[in-house]
Parts: sequence; structure tokens; C-alpha cells
Amino acid sequence: MVEQFDLDIASLRTVVVKSRGHFRAGFDEYFTPDRVYEIDCKGLTSPVLSNFNWSDLIRPVYPLDEETSWSVPKL
Repeated sequence: MVEQFDLDIASLRTVVVKSRGHFRAGFDEYFTPDRVYEIDCKGLTSPVLSNFNWSDLIRPVYPLDEETSWSVPKL
């Protein structure tokens, strides 16, 4: 979209995207990881699982509880 307005994305100081992770593939050549800020706003989703009130969930469960671990299931 930036290029549709004839803007050079490399010259921009700030780019705001509404995406959790898909933006990285398109912007990684312009913005190094230290220049990416992920903001966790209130809403239906969040990368921070502790933000949710988990009910009817048998505990402990990975990755919500620190004392748990995960391994590949045996076939």
C-alpha cells in the first residue's frame, strides 16, 4: 500500500500495521527486529496468554503454567 502512494518505505520513520506476525515477511528488509515494537492492546486476541481468564481448564497446562513442559507425542 505504501508503494501505491509512491512513497519509499525505507525513508519512513514509522509504519503502523494491524498484524500479529504476517507483516514481518514484507517489512524485514526495511526494519530490523530492534526497530519493531509490538503493542498489546485490549481486544479479542493477545500474544500474552496470561491476559485471559481461563475457566474450565484443567491445570497445569502448557504454556500457561511455568511448571509444565511440552514434548513431541509418541506415535
